[in-house]
Amino acid sequence: MPAILRLPITNVYAKGDFTVRVSIGSEANELQLIIDTGSSTLALHSSRYQPEQDSDLQRTTLVQEVMYGIGGWAGPVTKTSMQLHGDVSLTLPQNFVALATCGEPPLAKADGILGLAYNRLNQATDISEFLAQQQPPLSTSLPWPFSQCGVDALQQIAGILHVYPKQNLTPWFSNIEQHGVVANIFAFYCQRSSIHHRAQKAHTTQDPLNQGWFILGGGVEQHDLYDGDFQNIRVWHDIYYNVQLTAIQVGDLAPIPCPPGNGADSANGFFDTGSSVILLPDTTYQSLLQHLVQFNPLLQTVLQQLPAFTGVEQGLDAKLIKLSEWPELYFYFVADNGDLVKLACPPHDYWQMNAPAFGLCSFKIIAQLPHFSNQSIIGLPLLCNYFTVFDRAVHQTGVIRCATARR
Repeated sequence: MPAILRLPITNVYAKGDFTVRVSIGSEANELQLIIDTGSSTLALHSSRYQPEQDSDLQRTTLVQEVMYGIGGWAGPVTKTSMQLHGDVSLTLPQNFVALATCGEPPLAKADGILGLAYNRLNQATDISEFLAQQQPPLSTSLPWPFSQCGVDALQQIAGILHVYPKQNLTPWFSNIEQHGVVANIFAFYCQRSSIHHRAQKAHTTQDPLNQGWFILGGGVEQHDLYDGDFQNIRVWHDIYYNVQLTAIQVGDLAPIPCPPGNGADSANGFFDTGSSVILLPDTTYQSLLQHLVQFNPLLQTVLQQLPAFTGVEQGLDAKLIKLSEWPELYFYFVADNGDLVKLACPPHDYWQMNAPAFGLCSFKIIAQLPHFSNQSIIGLPLLCNYFTVFDRAVHQTGVIRCATARR
């Protein structure tokens, strides 16, 4: 019978993103991996894992090159074992694991990324022909066969790889589900989108606000983590967990329409547990700021002081932010049955108190970055208020079930 694992997670290693502890390889090296529904690759930073000590390691002729919203990497693809330890333990013998050897993966103090999206985001390149042309000829992509390294080398390596054949690797979660290890469902629970800092300099890993749960193979049976009924959001296709965001509402003002996506399915955003912010297309973001001022003109003074997003979290003096003056935000999504689902984002979730340091407050909604496509990323500030179940067994593409989190 498939297992259900309830795994503790924390946000202190990845600057607000949540990581789960796994053991990798024959030596059972304990690593912290970012839980990311916005990608599909299981990747480890090459400096945090010693493949030469892993007797379970199998080398391949495959490489991967992945770019995220911020940062990217390239490296060899291997196979090795993994162990997960929660209320029960699982040993998983064969897992595709990429080693981020070149570039700058956005990991902070985490050791890697556990991508949970679908197959088409987990593309690899077979460089068998390239390896055979080396002097002397090589048989595997580990050790890394390219002399280029560093962030600037990614474009050069991508140029080399584009002529070689591609294949989609089965992502980690799809692999263990297809082998009957767990059911085709997982769930996510958290309370913050930024690390919470206290005045006493207490270790942030001990702060309960910085903890959460990752449930593999289940979700709805975790009754202690949510209240009320689930609302079901339609997932439009199996790439990301793509959804259609129809509108955003500021308090009781008229909703701000969100344009549909360019594709035939109208998807214009995706749910991303690996994003510590909500990202909106620029026109939608500017409309949101205008509606906040319309709701309460006193808010303009604060909004004018918001720092430009640089990829590094910044905060304002918390004394400037009176949460009682700020409205609830509502996000409307197309439901599984064609109706609308209304999710609430309270002020204490889109403003994170005591972040990125004690006495500061961080605004967790940002505008579209220059190199981003024109879609919304639904990140942790909205997910904080909900116990979120990614039920991939429903229909062909699954549904996202949201119930009010018990906090």
